[in-house]
Amino acid sequence: MLEDERNSIFRSILVGISALLPLCIFLSSNYDVLSVDFPILVGLVIQAYIGFSSFMLVQSYEPKEKNKVTIGYIIFWSALGVCYLSGKSLILPIALEVTSFSTILIYSGTEFGKKQIESLGSLLLASGIAALFLSAWVMLPDGDPVGILLLLIGLLIKSGFSGFHLWIPKVNEGGPSHALGSFAGVLEVFPLLLFYRYVLPNQLDPIIYQVLFPLAALGIFFGGITSFFHKDPKISLAYSSVESINFLWLCLIIAGMFQFSVDSELMNLSNSFRILFFLSLFHHCFSKTFQLFSIGMVARLKNSSSSDELKGIGRLLGISPLLVGAGTFSYAVLPGTLGFVSEATYFYLNARILDLPIGRSVFLLPSMIFIFFGIVLGGFAHIKLFMSLFLSTPSKNISIQTFGSKQRTWVIISLFSLALVIFIFPLVLPYFVRLPMLSPFVDEMLGEWFWTVSLVSYITVGTVFVFRMYDLYKSKRNGEEKTKNWDCGGGYSGHELSIPTSVFSEPLRNSLGRYFLNKLGESKVDTFLIKGITYFFRLGTKFVSATNHPKDEDVSKYLAISSMFLIFIFSLLILGDFGGL
Repeated sequence: MLEDERNSIFRSILVGISALLPLCIFLSSNYDVLSVDFPILVGLVIQAYIGFSSFMLVQSYEPKEKNKVTIGYIIFWSALGVCYLSGKSLILPIALEVTSFSTILIYSGTEFGKKQIESLGSLLLASGIAALFLSAWVMLPDGDPVGILLLLIGLLIKSGFSGFHLWIPKVNEGGPSHALGSFAGVLEVFPLLLFYRYVLPNQLDPIIYQVLFPLAALGIFFGGITSFFHKDPKISLAYSSVESINFLWLCLIIAGMFQFSVDSELMNLSNSFRILFFLSLFHHCFSKTFQLFSIGMVARLKNSSSSDELKGIGRLLGISPLLVGAGTFSYAVLPGTLGFVSEATYFYLNARILDLPIGRSVFLLPSMIFIFFGIVLGGFAHIKLFMSLFLSTPSKNISIQTFGSKQRTWVIISLFSLALVIFIFPLVLPYFVRLPMLSPFVDEMLGEWFWTVSLVSYITVGTVFVFRMYDLYKSKRNGEEKTKNWDCGGGYSGHELSIPTSVFSEPLRNSLGRYFLNKLGESKVDTFLIKGITYFFRLGTKFVSATNHPKDEDVSKYLAISSMFLIFIFSLLILGDFGGL
């Protein structure tokens, strides 16, 4: 047993070094931390923190192959750190591919089945396609508009932007929860920080932002609705990630759209959304990682993909609902949480948009209803999971995997480390926005708003702390009180009256959900997109014989198609050399 503990500590130290070392190299090098390279600093800090939290979950989660998983995480964090540090060089796409392939080792603690293979395949496919576009950007000269555009496409694909999100649900369906938390909290936001560093400073054609803006708004709307109605908790959280990622893109798009405007009010709006991007980034990274860790643990105990079958399993973890609910409280926009800081600031900025002359705000106003609707339903998806999984009473005859005190300790360490950021960040918010790299973007009104948000958070956290101390005092004095049930009336404690997650979504399924999910629970939008992509790639079969034996005329067809694409590529090269693009 003692040797086991020593091995666990040794593994944790190795993974911790691999996650923290890129940050140390960054700080000791000649990077402009206080200016253009600030997003790289943010990414490396988040990586170091979540890297620690995720491996604490591995110590509890993985009963076997811990050495392989450890090596996988060492490669994963080291290669991702190289991605941040490499800048515009061929090392970037190579390191990105190494990061993706290291997940094969990370998955080794999980039994490989159809879902796990599809999960890995989806992740590797998305990374491979994104790496191709990043390679093209690296090969083109600095400031080349074609290169910037190719970089943008690669980042959109890798982050799961609206329309490019198809790989995220597949990854979540079969991956272990510690890996999914690392993907959502670090890997999916890496492209956004690269955009902030390398794309946002350039003056792009306004039409690019005008195209991306409605797509991001639709992504928020679609992600929130699908998350609310989906019955698989992991896939529900995947679509919640789609909603969050598109919201982050929305902040960057608005910031880029008006950053070169001569109008001072639009410039202030652009600066404000830069700040909102970082606040929402922290909210997504830590709150979503927390949710994937906690709900993923519950799904593993029962090994089920149905939220209704997981009813009450969270109670069997033996962890306080106040701790396991931290991520849900954040998505429920309760004061004192990261989610409150992010969403409340967004609503405040929308109020300022309404004060703008109609000619300046007309482009933003129509999308508000879609964005609000997606955010609200996305938040309710987390609330319904928490109420059913962690507050309802489980069946007495339920069979779950072994979960001992040692495993519980590792889980508590992992979740507590993330909960600290969720609750402490709102308290230090006014000081965070006064950092030299952020203070130029904070006007006087926005600064006062952050002090107000922080004050509300102090009052809320302080009140909860006082009541919690009072409860502990009462329990110590009078003994532990009998556990009460939130969803069973008349003092009845049977599981029959426990509320499953479908109770929250079924009343709206026929009026709203049926337009987005089919009877099997699959997204209609994603199914349509997959069919369209499949049809496109199958077009080539119409040019060849229906039999397995090629005919003479097939050769000429192959040559004709190859020639067309070769001419197209040469045309792009010629136009690029003469500045036509």
